[in-house]
Amino acid sequence: MNHGPDAALDAIDDFGEGLLTGTPSAFAVRLRSDLRLRVRPRADGTARCRDETAQTQAPSTLRDRESFVTTIVDGIDGRFREWGIEPLEADAYVETVDGRHRYAGTLRGP
Repeated sequence: MNHGPDAALDAIDDFGEGLLTGTPSAFAVRLRSDLRLRVRPRADGTARCRDETAQTQAPSTLRDRESFVTTIVDGIDGRFREWGIEPLEADAYVETVDGRHRYAGTLRGP
C-alpha cells in the first residue's frame, strides 16, 4: 500500500536513480499540508534530510507525532530502503524557524 504522496515517491525514485548515475539532485516535496520533506545530497555520498512541520508542538522525534505522520514517514522510509538508502534512525528535532519545526539527519546511500 502507498503511504506517501505520489510526488514524494517519484522524487525519491528520481533521487535513487541519480545516486546510481552519480547525479543525485536535491528535492523538496509536500507530504501533507503541514509536513514537508527536503533532501540535499552531499559530496561524500550522503544526503542531508530534513522534515518540517507547521504544528503547535515540537516533540523530540517526528514519529512522536500523530499516527498519520508516522504512517507517512514509514512509507517514505520504505521507499528510500527500496533504493538501498538508509533512512534517518529517529528524525530528531533540531530547531524551529519561522514557526516550522525541523527534524533532520543524514541519509546514507548504497
